[in-house]
Amino acid sequence: MIFKEIYRLKRVDNSDFPAIKELFWKVFKKKVSLSYLQNKYNTSYLGVKYICSIAYHNKIPVAFYGAIPQKFKNKDSEILVAHACDSYTLAAHQRKGLHYELAKLAYAIMKENNMKYVYAFHSENTYYSTKKLGWKEHKHMQRFHIKIFTLPVGKLLNKLNSTNLYNPFFKQNVSQDALKKLTSNDKEKFQLHVTQDFIKYKNSFKSHYCVVLEGCVFWLKIQAIIHVGQFYAPSEKALQKAIIKLKQRAFLLGISELLFQVDSNSIMAKQLQTIVQPKESWLVGYLDFDPKINLKDFIFTYSDLDTF
Repeated sequence: MIFKEIYRLKRVDNSDFPAIKELFWKVFKKKVSLSYLQNKYNTSYLGVKYICSIAYHNKIPVAFYGAIPQKFKNKDSEILVAHACDSYTLAAHQRKGLHYELAKLAYAIMKENNMKYVYAFHSENTYYSTKKLGWKEHKHMQRFHIKIFTLPVGKLLNKLNSTNLYNPFFKQNVSQDALKKLTSNDKEKFQLHVTQDFIKYKNSFKSHYCVVLEGCVFWLKIQAIIHVGQFYAPSEKALQKAIIKLKQRAFLLGISELLFQVDSNSIMAKQLQTIVQPKESWLVGYLDFDPKINLKDFIFTYSDLDTF
């Protein structure tokens, strides 16, 4: 086959990360550290890692298909799924079927490791690129923007990478009690299994904080604004009080917005709707490997995103 004579496709291993870094720079003209890439895709805490694929042309990396395994859990059982999060190809090698072939190779790896489906939060590009691969549509997430009127120096601090200023205001540790609360919502549904090992993994390439206010728990990251992932509130009134206090901290730090992105059917969405009206966010797309899978049984949150 001529395609195979031109390109060498393989499962990613640790030796490929310098090539992935090089490819990322050539495609996006953005620098990303080797340790960031290695830590992001090293999901050995789950017992499986590197479910990605890469293509070479004459030893030069030309295309990459990135995905990470995740464990989802309900009150009775747990399963592995895959989150497709990165796909890029050098311009000179586009429209040659590389994305399709790399995706197929990655899906074979996922199936070998007993993953039940692969999903993504669609951009316009990924929406169309997955159509040929037989992906299905689930539904849109909801995003909730809570504005804070302050001098927006948070954006400047983010550009200068001066985020150590946040440490006195927010804890980086997630206590066992806080973790228990974070994972207490929607237990009948499958959702990301947030454990201490998962939090340690995420903190290996991104800084996160845990905030406990008014009996509520927020797991968040700060990148110019406050992005809230998983959160727990014992009631709507408690959430409303906690948001006021979270906004006060944000005001002092020059952070102009709190952003939540949650599943429209979740308890979190219903609670947030008492504070601000939602806007439509990403469409969740998926390809199932197990015919018994029904995404109506799943809850997705901002925490599921690879870059969160």
